[in-house]
This record gives sequence, structure tokens and C-alpha cells, in this order.
Amino acid sequence: MLRTPTDLDQSAEDTMPTARRGFAALITIATLWLLAAHPYTPNDSTVPVESDWKARAAAWFTADDIAGRRQEMRKMTGALRRACQYCHTPDFTAYTDKLTVSRQMMALTAEHGVPCADCHGGRDELTELGRRSQPMWALAVEKKVFCESCHVPKKRFGVLTAEGERFKREEWAAWQKAHPAAKPAAPAAKPTTPASSTP
Repeated sequence: MLRTPTDLDQSAEDTMPTARRGFAALITIATLWLLAAHPYTPNDSTVPVESDWKARAAAWFTADDIAGRRQEMRKMTGALRRACQYCHTPDFTAYTDKLTVSRQMMALTAEHGVPCADCHGGRDELTELGRRSQPMWALAVEKKVFCESCHVPKKRFGVLTAEGERFKREEWAAWQKAHPAAKPAAPAAKPTTPASSTP
């Protein structure tokens, strides 16, 4: 369709949505290419606990406005070193299969005071705390309980409930022995630098 001078004189506001759509499409294509080039298949087990995970995850946010919440989400994407499309569809109208585990992690963070970066070191890397938490997460999935079953909320996992104390005393060693695959992951090997041949 030919555009007339009158069409070209339209305000920038009228043409911005088209420009934004084009930019959004470009970003989406680039993100999908990056995700395809770097596939990630972690153990995305979710704790099978009936709960209002959406409401519990909402407590993770401290900002009330959308701009503030987007800024807060950068803490998560930074810790995981993942693009937004790891959890959101490219057009941000729906979620990926990471929705439930993401909400559970957000609830865990809000309820126990442990930020994402305390456990996640990017992509499939975990911090020392993250590695130690792996058997606990496997236990929670198997027992169909969430963290507050054994850990007192707001204590950064440093204080056990009465049930947590009992389980640690009576069952933890036997559970670990019966679940050798649930042991903490070894730290990622650091790249070695070849020794220099010069004195």
C-alpha cells in the first residue's frame, strides 16, 4: 500500500506500536536462538504439595508496580543466568513448564529469607548451599512436604522444627543411604591453566 504524505505525518505515538512489535519480534527470535543453542535439561521436579503457589510466590515481590517487579525479576534471571523466556513465553502471555518450580522457589525465598543467588550460581551451577539443598529438595518431593515442614520460616534454614529435629535424629542417615543419587552434587571443576614453559 502506498503511503500518502498525510500518512507519513502521523504522530510518533501512532507508529510506535509497530516499531515496538518489530523490536519485540527481533528480541524473541534472538532469545529463541540462544535457548536452542544452549539447551538446558535440569531436574525440574516440583514438590507435589497442594498450595496457592501463585499467592505464596507473590510474597517474593517487594514492589507493587510492574516496573519495580520487572527490576526485581532481574535478581532471578541474574542468579540463574537465564533469559526471561526460561519461565515466560516469548510474548509474555503465558508461562513455560518452569512455572510451578519457579513459584515454589520464589515462595521458598520469601518464606525462608534465602535469595536466589544464595543457591544458584548461573545456568546449571549451584553454590555450596545449593548443592547441600539438593538432597533436601529430593526428600521434599518424595515426602510431599514443603520446606516449612522441617525448617522454621525466616531462619535461613538454620533452625529445625520439631518434626525436622525428629527426622534428622531418627531417619536422615537411613534416607541418605537409601537414596545415594540424592547426594549433593560435586562442585563444578574449575578450568586449569597450563603451566608456563618459561621460567
